[in-house]
Amino acid sequence: MKKTMLGLTAITLFFAACKKDDASPETYYLSHIIEVGTDGNDTTFITYNADNTFKELSYSYINNDILESYAQGPVYEGGKIVSIYEKNPDQPALHTISSFVYTAGVVSKVQYFGDRNGDGIEDTYRYDSLVYAGGKLAELFEMNNGYNKKSVLTWEGNNVKVCSLYVKEGGADYVLNSVKKYTYDNKPGFQQLLGNYQWLSDVASVEYLSANNVVKEEMFMNGELYSTFTDVYTFEGNLLKTIDSEDTFESGSPDIYKVKLEYITR
Repeated sequence: MKKTMLGLTAITLFFAACKKDDASPETYYLSHIIEVGTDGNDTTFITYNADNTFKELSYSYINNDILESYAQGPVYEGGKIVSIYEKNPDQPALHTISSFVYTAGVVSKVQYFGDRNGDGIEDTYRYDSLVYAGGKLAELFEMNNGYNKKSVLTWEGNNVKVCSLYVKEGGADYVLNSVKKYTYDNKPGFQQLLGNYQWLSDVASVEYLSANNVVKEEMFMNGELYSTFTDVYTFEGNLLKTIDSEDTFESGSPDIYKVKLEYITR
């Protein structure tokens, strides 16, 4: 879960709270995501539309003494997110990176776009197909020019408990590649507080569909534990303030991350 957060994919939260000296409600919106590092902090900025729906995330960085910027956000139609746009140093103009097809109110297909030929033209280069059972995502097919993946989900209540990933090359059959197992807390998952945007920005991270926060993700390959990701959430009242993450692999030292969250009221 953390890998997407620290990759600065959009995370927008809002909480209802009350001032200590005022019974009227006050709504907090996430304004900054701060990745704490030993050599400085990286900050992502969050903005909103006039109706308080999420608008855009952005951040800047220095590359060879040049200030470069990145931004990403959703396009809405009929109350649904129909596509996601991006701006980056290589393509500073707004361009679509993914679009969504809805069937019976749920996302049934995701189309991805990119300049695959270096000619400045956005090409359709892969897509995802989604299958539901009992109103929940059951299988995710990632179709990518002959190298295809299939994720099979096992639910426990309203949380994805197990995700089994199968891969297929050419005309071969699907072969089991890895199994991820998730453990959750009992708090409302931050990833759900803006509907499905965070999941749509990274559809393969199926844990974003869950109702609660992932506190541990274990990945098994060939029946052996390959990696363990853990997350510790710190709250002040109803506000999530920090997430401390640790990645441990079968070899090497663990990677440790810390993210701070800041809010505005609207």
